[in-house]
Amino acid sequence: MHVARYIVLNFSSSDLADANRCSVTLFGLLGHWFMVGQPRYGRMEFDQTVPFISDLAAQKLWPLFLIGCFITTLFFNISFYQFVRQKEHHNNLCIYFSFTITIIGGLSLLMIGVFDNIDFKHLHDVFVTIFITGYIIGAVAICIDYFYLMTLYGAERRILFASFFIKVSFIITELAFILPFRIMAGMHHAEKNAAAVLEWATAFIFTGYVLSFAVDLMEDEDDFFHSSHKYHQLEMNTVY
Repeated sequence: MHVARYIVLNFSSSDLADANRCSVTLFGLLGHWFMVGQPRYGRMEFDQTVPFISDLAAQKLWPLFLIGCFITTLFFNISFYQFVRQKEHHNNLCIYFSFTITIIGGLSLLMIGVFDNIDFKHLHDVFVTIFITGYIIGAVAICIDYFYLMTLYGAERRILFASFFIKVSFIITELAFILPFRIMAGMHHAEKNAAAVLEWATAFIFTGYVLSFAVDLMEDEDDFFHSSHKYHQLEMNTVY
């Protein structure tokens, strides 16, 4: 049983590492754009020098973007499922609600890759909104549960506090970036560059949110080693 649980924990941790391939996808899009001379793509305005993610994703590297969205959605949902099953929770309603809405957000991320910004402009924007809103609401639900756990354990669970801090930072930062991004994206041409920068920043910050679940699973793995060590100590004391 101990060995089986250890394998599951390590499997989940590797899934989270794979989920962060979304950052590799982003770097790949940016790197290719710089290498080909920073051309004007998609719906970029005549004086826009910074492309939106969707502008690059609708071009030659569309397969890379689609694969990145698929891998991120698949592995993050698997890891989140392990998180729901293995972690201690104060309020199951918050956790299962977060899990459900995170699945919806993940499917929306996949749809962002399927429906590009050129041929499916309206659908693309709708799925972008559902994706980021779903993950923010899901993070809020988890933070509510973590807040109550911290009131029970206090300073005894430092990893719990670290995970809570990362998730709260994600919520605050994403809201601070998304609101001006939405305003600037619909304004005059001069604001398009600022909106594009905010969109890229928002996407990279999302990878930090994904990594916060690696912290959660690390706590479980640490608990496993401690419990396993205590088990063997008890076994040796019994024998001798």
